[in-house]
Amino acid sequence: MLLSRRKFFSESAWLAAATTPFTSIGAAAAPAGKRVPGRPNQIIQLVADGMSMGTLTCADYLSHLTRKRGLTWMSLCQSPGTQIAWMNMRSLNSIVTDSSAASSSWGSGSRIVNGVVNVLPDGRHLRPLYSLFGEAGWKRGLVTTTEITHATPAGFAANVESRGSAEAIAAQYLERRVDVLLGGGRKFFTAKDRKDKRDLLGEFRVHGYETFDNLADLDKAGLVNRWLGTFAESHLPFTIDHENDPKAQEKVPTLAKLTESALRWLGRHGNFILQVEGGRVDHGCHSCDATGAFFDMIAFDEALDVCLDFQRSRPDTLIVITTDHGNGNPGLNGMGDKYGNSAKLLSNLLRMKCSQSELQSKIEKIQNEEDIRLVFGQLTGFEPSAQQAAMLMTFLEKRGQALYESMNSVSVQIGQLLANHIGVGWTGSAHTGDYVPLVAVGPGCDRFRGFIQNTDVFDHYLSLAKIDFKNPEVPLLAESGPDAMSAESVAEAGGPGAAFLV
Repeated sequence: MLLSRRKFFSESAWLAAATTPFTSIGAAAAPAGKRVPGRPNQIIQLVADGMSMGTLTCADYLSHLTRKRGLTWMSLCQSPGTQIAWMNMRSLNSIVTDSSAASSSWGSGSRIVNGVVNVLPDGRHLRPLYSLFGEAGWKRGLVTTTEITHATPAGFAANVESRGSAEAIAAQYLERRVDVLLGGGRKFFTAKDRKDKRDLLGEFRVHGYETFDNLADLDKAGLVNRWLGTFAESHLPFTIDHENDPKAQEKVPTLAKLTESALRWLGRHGNFILQVEGGRVDHGCHSCDATGAFFDMIAFDEALDVCLDFQRSRPDTLIVITTDHGNGNPGLNGMGDKYGNSAKLLSNLLRMKCSQSELQSKIEKIQNEEDIRLVFGQLTGFEPSAQQAAMLMTFLEKRGQALYESMNSVSVQIGQLLANHIGVGWTGSAHTGDYVPLVAVGPGCDRFRGFIQNTDVFDHYLSLAKIDFKNPEVPLLAESGPDAMSAESVAEAGGPGAAFLV
């Protein structure tokens, strides 16, 4: 969707847009938002994983440049009937959470330590949200741009002592009969890739699932059997890379398409709950990759549009939009005389031809500074100075040393270098302890207002579904390991330099 719009931007149009003040934030027509009383029959939670407020802001600016309107998320905040809240996402052992502890707080109503999925420190397994909803007769779906076994979707449906136990999570999805599973992570289902050589994909088929791995088969999929769609061995591509790869466009659905398809299946039933995750926003932020993160935020917003369209035809649907934590805390800095160059520099994102992970994979094969400068120019429109290229070479040769150790990697240094070109700076490359925004619309949205705790979400969902259950909780632990950075490895997230996050 984004590609067809961006194709029509000429360079002069970019510059004209860049010098126009962003005075119409949220100017898109606000969705109809009359408050619907009562309880929802459908619940959709959308999670822009790793989204800081700066990510939301910059993506809104970028949306004006690419779509001639701001994010629907921002428009929704102006709509009658919308509730807005701030949420504390801390984990059991740290004020900075990882994604597994964050999603588990929603999925169990209990805080757990970083790196774990719905298991207390004493080994007790918590009852996940999707097990309870399944027993109550609700259909359940998980949609993501990451591996379908990743921390955020797993938090609603699985129990493992390590979020890295992806093969076990995949098996639990089958055991618990999650109805719709759409994302990446095919390698955790196939016999040739699994460590135990179990043909889990075949087992899904035996138990009545329709399985597919490409866009064409998703479009042809029937609506009777459950679905398992895995569209990549690992994560789905960043939006910017997807847009510039015709083969990926033919095979891999966008997040909006995955969401529309899931709602097509789930919408035939009276009650369902669906989690939709824009997971690669987080991966972009870990690498200080504004291009990867911000275009994925716009793709996430297009998935939100799909959900709001569904809600218009089914007003008994509650939609909750949030994030699980901040990451890297990007911000558009004041650039130039009287900060007059900030908008113009941000528009340089429109000249980017790939994510930083793709850029990094190319420059790591280059052994001289001059070629690095040329590749940068070709893929970003920005040619670093000889001095800047020399400084980057020290990190490529593992000789560089950042004063702030969180930025001591090639990927982050590329982000720091590109900040001169796009005006977006970063505080680091790890999760942050921010309180996060939450927006809710539809029946039951009144419960999501003011300042809430992450664990409140589980209680609200159960109450709205008339499910009487409470998981055990334990007191907060002192700040101790594992911290979010050590618990969450993004080495596989699409960039060779991401391996420092282990």
